[in-house]
Amino acid sequence: MSTLEHHPVFSDLHGRSPDPDLSDQPVVGRVGFYSKGWVVETHSHHRGQLMFVTKGSMRVETVDGSWITPPGRACWIPGAAKHSVTYIQAAEMKTVLISPALLQPLPKQCCVIKLSPLLRELVIQAVEIGWEYPLDGYEHRLMQVLIDQIGMAKEAPLFLPEGRDQRLRKVTSTLHSNPGDDKNIEDWAHIAGASPRTLARLFQKETGMTFSAWRQQLCLIRAVELLIEGHSITNISIALGYGSTAGFTSMFSRVMGESPSNYLTRWGLDQPMRDKQHLS
Repeated sequence: MSTLEHHPVFSDLHGRSPDPDLSDQPVVGRVGFYSKGWVVETHSHHRGQLMFVTKGSMRVETVDGSWITPPGRACWIPGAAKHSVTYIQAAEMKTVLISPALLQPLPKQCCVIKLSPLLRELVIQAVEIGWEYPLDGYEHRLMQVLIDQIGMAKEAPLFLPEGRDQRLRKVTSTLHSNPGDDKNIEDWAHIAGASPRTLARLFQKETGMTFSAWRQQLCLIRAVELLIEGHSITNISIALGYGSTAGFTSMFSRVMGESPSNYLTRWGLDQPMRDKQHLS
C-alpha cells in the first residue's frame, strides 16, 4: 500500500465501521488503528469530534491550516468542518462524536487540546460504553460530564495557519519542505515576486502572524513530529536551522512550557495505567 493512499472516513486497519451521524445517541465513541502514512480523505460530520491520540501522532488539515496532535493530546473538530487526517506514525486513536444539538458550549474552531486526567478517563469510558446505552442511566450522565470537560479544556499551541495568496504559498510551501532554511524576508520576497513590505503584510493578513512568528511555529510543529519519531535534540536543532541546541531548547521550552527532553517523557509518566499496559 502506498503511504499516501487515501481511505474513506471511519475505515481503519480492521475495516469499515458505521457512520456515527446515523446514530440516535447523543454521544458515541469508537477506537481506530492506523498504519504510518494512512490518510483519511477530506470529509465532514454533522457531529463534533474529539480525536484522542493514545499512540502515534496525526495531522488534521483544513483550508485554514494544520494541527499536529501528538500522543496524549486530542484534536477537536467542530461539526460540519471539512478536514482530512494523516497519521504520521502508526497510531491508535480513541474518538467521541457529539450530537449537533449539544455543540453550543464547545469550541467553534478546530484546535488541539490538553486532556486532564479526568477527560482522558471519560473518553476511554465513552469508547468502552459503545453505542448502546440507556438515556436514563449513568452512561448518559457520564457523557454529559464529558461534554462539560471538553468545553473547559485548554488549547495546546500546535496549530499552523496557512495563507491562500499564491505569492505567500511560494514561501510557505518551500519552508514546509525545508523549515531550516534561514533566508530573511527580503530574500523570500524576491522568490515570491513581491516586495518585502507586501510579503510581510500578506503573512500578517492571511495567517495572523509575522513571517518570523510563522516560521518559528513551523519549526515547533516539525520539532514535535521529529521528537515523536525518535530523533535526537541535536539533530532536530540542526534540521530546523538553529545554531545551537540551547537556542532550540529555549524556543521549545518557552512555547510548550517544558523542555523537548521532558515533552514525551511527561506523557509516558502520566498516561493512564490501562493504556500503559496495552501499549507495552
